[in-house]
Amino acid sequence: MIRERFKGCGLKSTPQRTAIYKALAETTTHPTADDLFRRVSKAYPMISQNTVYYTLAVLRDAGLVQEVNVWHDRARFDANISPHHHLICLSCRSISDLCDNGLNQLSSTAGIPSDFQVIGHQVEFRGYCGACRHRKNRHHIRSSSGHSRNTKKGG
Repeated sequence: MIRERFKGCGLKSTPQRTAIYKALAETTTHPTADDLFRRVSKAYPMISQNTVYYTLAVLRDAGLVQEVNVWHDRARFDANISPHHHLICLSCRSISDLCDNGLNQLSSTAGIPSDFQVIGHQVEFRGYCGACRHRKNRHHIRSSSGHSRNTKKGG
C-alpha cells in the first residue's frame, strides 16, 4: 500500500523512506523529525538525521504528510492528510486529531480578499488536556492542604 502511494506521487520507494512514512503513519502523536529519527534508527542504525529531515520534506511536498507547526520551534508531522483539526495542550504540548464534519464544512468569505482562493482550512483548539488538568488539580489540592495557618495566640 505504501509503495502504491509513493508510486502515485512519483516517488521512489526506498526502505528508509518507507520506514519513515510507516513510523509516522503508525502514530497519532504528531512527532518531530528527531522523534522519528530515534524510532526509525532502531531498525536502520545507519540512517542519518539529514535523511529523515529530507524524506519528511519530500513526503510533505508530495502531499503524503502534513507539517504541523504550532509553536514555530520544531515542526511536527502528521500522516493523516484527510480533513481534520487539532486539540493542542498548552501545558504538555500534545497535539491530538479532532475529526468533526461540521468544522470541515466551515466557510467564510468575510475579510478574505476576493482574489484569494481558499483551498482548505484547519481549526486549532488550544487548552489543557485531561492529564494536565488532572495533574494541576492534584498539585493544587496537595499545596492547598499543606498550607498551615499562622494564628496569633492570645489576644
